Amino acid sequence: MADALDLSLLATTATDYSRENKAGIFSKLIGAGLSGTPNTPIKPIDEFMMMIPGNDEVVLTELYLESVLQSGNKGAFTPTNDVFKIKPKIAKVKPCKVDLLFTELKIMALYKSWYGQVRGGKIDKTTYPFEQWVIEHVLKRVSTDLRQKALINGTRNDAGTTPEQAMDGLFVKLAAARASGAIGASQIATINAITTANAVAEFEKIVDKIPTEHYYNELVCITPLAYKRAYERNYRATYGTLPYNAGYNKQEIEGTMVEFLVEPGMLTTGLTAFESPIITSRENLAWLYDDESAQTKLEFDYSKRDRSLAYVMDFQVGFDWALDSLFWLGDVA
Repeated sequence: MADALDLSLLATTATDYSRENKAGIFSKLIGAGLSGTPNTPIKPIDEFMMMIPGNDEVVLTELYLESVLQSGNKGAFTPTNDVFKIKPKIAKVKPCKVDLLFTELKIMALYKSWYGQVRGGKIDKTTYPFEQWVIEHVLKRVSTDLRQKALINGTRNDAGTTPEQAMDGLFVKLAAARASGAIGASQIATINAITTANAVAEFEKIVDKIPTEHYYNELVCITPLAYKRAYERNYRATYGTLPYNAGYNKQEIEGTMVEFLVEPGMLTTGLTAFESPIITSRENLAWLYDDESAQTKLEFDYSKRDRSLAYVMDFQVGFDWALDSLFWLGDVA
């Protein structure tokens, strides 16, 4: 584009840019792009979730192998039949969209911001065009909505218009699993509300629910920041600073290899408050995304009548987990 912005031309060039860079745009958004914050307990989701592509249903399967050991009677072949038990769990991606309408005034304001950075030498317009600048700003917001709202607090509503209605998230799925008995009493510790005065003891009540067979597996503790902060302060006040580094940056539950993972969307107050940290195995959780080009699109459309620019994006994502048996959490008495 020339330095003077032509909105009708922008609709064409922005759509062309999105088509030419489709794979990169959507991989950032719905693949491994729900990034964390470097050097903090807010991790990219691909570090602790299975990343599973698919355009409809995905089978998350638990494979059981029952007892097979026998005494060494070499004179007879006594096969154990039907020891492999498969428990399938079906997960699905769901369609999501972004519908935005930019007025000419808004687009011009964005353009002036971008062009000011070009003039200031911060942006090279030949390698970072305005089209890319606009798309990436929207993608950042969509990624934030997916992780902090839909993934954690979402309840799917096919006719919904908010981020929380895009998918069934962690909270609603956990509630359903507990109500159905899929996550049983042996996996749930009775705890007190977590504070800076008791956090270490309350976390340990949950840890004590982990069976020996899983105790030294790769486990993660998904928690709101407030509970991790309470744990650090309670530990520091009770036991001193020796096990910590200089910044008291505790990354594991003491005496275990259970890594703290802070999820920004987890709340400790409100209608969907998390009363407890959640311990599960790494990659038990699954992030599902549709990577087939037929199901994803990003287009721009210019309306001459009201001089507006529409931004339309379609994609499919989902969230689930494989094994209910690999959850341990607390229930506030």
